[in-house]
Amino acid sequence: MPVSRFFENLPLLRKPNGDQVGLCLMGPIGTDDELIWMRAWAWQQDGDNIVAASTGNAGAHVPGAHALDPSKDDPPFAAPNTRWMVQTGFETPSAEYNPDKPVLVQALALVHNGPDRSIVQWSQAVMIRHGYHHPDDDHPEHRHQHG
Repeated sequence: MPVSRFFENLPLLRKPNGDQVGLCLMGPIGTDDELIWMRAWAWQQDGDNIVAASTGNAGAHVPGAHALDPSKDDPPFAAPNTRWMVQTGFETPSAEYNPDKPVLVQALALVHNGPDRSIVQWSQAVMIRHGYHHPDDDHPEHRHQHG
């Protein structure tokens, strides 16, 4: 049974002028999962030092980032949608993400699956997609467009 997790390559969130504002965290929805609320964290380390950090809540827009689509970018996340999404904005102080280095990401969510209800966390290392994101770069199951 597939579980909720992160996609392995995630896009930067950028202002129209190209400045980074954070990272767009996304992943597939687990089989029969309904993600009621979500919080997410992303950070990049240089040795033992955290140099970039961003956080976000599902359904909350990060200023300067693309607009959210309420039909697929607001919780709860469940079928027929195939992916969840959380915009994360930089914490102060934070450097920008280095697209050539991995980012550690973590999510916490209230998950309903049939009669079961629990708070679940997952984390993993991901890579950043280079440049601006274009929807044609996506796999059909996790289309996403930055404005």
